Amino acid sequence: MTVQRLAAVAVMLVAAATPLAAQRTNRLVADSAGKYTIAFCNIRPAGKVNDAQKALRTGIEDKDAAKRAAGLAQAEKILLEQVSQGQQNAAAWYYLGRTYLALGDVAGADSAFDKAQAVQADCEIDINSYRQNAWAVLANAGIDKLRANETDSALVLFRQASTIFDQLPHVYENMGVIFANASQNDSAAYYFGKAAEISEADTTLVDNRNSATLNQAMTLQRMEKHAEAIQVLEKYLGWNPNDTDARKSLSWSYRQSGQTAKADSLDQAMVDEFAKMNPDSLSTGDLMAVGVSMFNAKKYEESAKVFEKLMAQNPWSRDAVYNAANSYLALKQWEKLETTGRKLIEIEPLNEDAYRLTSQALRELKKQDELLKVAEQFVSLPANVEVSAFSMGQQATRWEATAHGRKATDAAGKDLKPVAVSITVEFLDDAGNVVGSQDLSIPALEPDATAPLKAEIQKGGSTAWRYKRK
Repeated sequence: MTVQRLAAVAVMLVAAATPLAAQRTNRLVADSAGKYTIAFCNIRPAGKVNDAQKALRTGIEDKDAAKRAAGLAQAEKILLEQVSQGQQNAAAWYYLGRTYLALGDVAGADSAFDKAQAVQADCEIDINSYRQNAWAVLANAGIDKLRANETDSALVLFRQASTIFDQLPHVYENMGVIFANASQNDSAAYYFGKAAEISEADTTLVDNRNSATLNQAMTLQRMEKHAEAIQVLEKYLGWNPNDTDARKSLSWSYRQSGQTAKADSLDQAMVDEFAKMNPDSLSTGDLMAVGVSMFNAKKYEESAKVFEKLMAQNPWSRDAVYNAANSYLALKQWEKLETTGRKLIEIEPLNEDAYRLTSQALRELKKQDELLKVAEQFVSLPANVEVSAFSMGQQATRWEATAHGRKATDAAGKDLKPVAVSITVEFLDDAGNVVGSQDLSIPALEPDATAPLKAEIQKGGSTAWRYKRK
């Protein structure tokens, strides 16, 4: 067994605005504010295009809804006739793009604006202002849907936003979050990568660049694509060389890809740096990184002390307890291993590792009666639950795990049939108080079958978790 690490995907949010539907049912940009604006590029409508411009003004400014709708319909009809008859001038395409935006046709607006700009390049700034305004409204509407847990609707809006304007990272980051939370890691990695690429080109988007790049690396690690994760993390650390979590993640990917010497060197460098620091000055995350680095460097006494400090701060921190147990195992400190092992069973009573660690301690301590009791509990487990993520946010907290079917027996060795299990996942604060909870059902699983588990509460303040069998 090895010291574990869990990486949470960070959520990037933009300011909220009024939600929009996906079809032609809402106006999107500045034109929809009831004020028509003239073009700010050297564009000259003539003939029927001028008539369409007047109809567009009516469609935006008239106080009567029926007249607005009629105006937009007239503008669209005239402009479509113009471009279909070979009148491929910039003004026709430009006003068609604005008409489509007022109608809520994002794909149509995108195509029309592309054609207008191809004919008249000096309209780029003007066109981009309409594109970006539409992007902002759609992006913020998507955030509203995301906050309401309507992820499918959020994705529709985010895709529309990225269609009309693709030069800002926020939409792509949020799409990455949605796919990461749905365990669709290929898509998540793509969108985090897209957000990082866009952000790299703009010095005002350093925070977005950092968060998107780090989330891309974490997602690649989820997929066991460590060679790609290493490239992304090395790039990130070129910008943020002192980011402890990123260095720890890089060390882990080095080890998983067989680059043990690089991992050892990085861990030793972190241990040397941390040895010079006052542990009381370090954050919880940095302390965890210190302990993991020391464990990986086989400095087990030092790692045990760090994890003990973390357990004192948060007795229900599963990672702190688990990592302390592994340090005690390496040190052959059986009494302490028994204590932490039993704590693990209390935290996650359906996890095989918790029982193995406790059994090892009891065996070494020659506590045969207690060993038999733990062994009976172990062999009768209907499933092995492995927690894969614990994401702590200011507005929501998420817990994710996978239940693995296993061959269960009774104390006499007789096979037991798979049975369904109900559990209650509790979200805890530092003091162990229950912030919120959710009941989950694990289906009856045949050996090697799996079932995903997710629990979430719409509040922050959680720093730990546990679950109980009902």
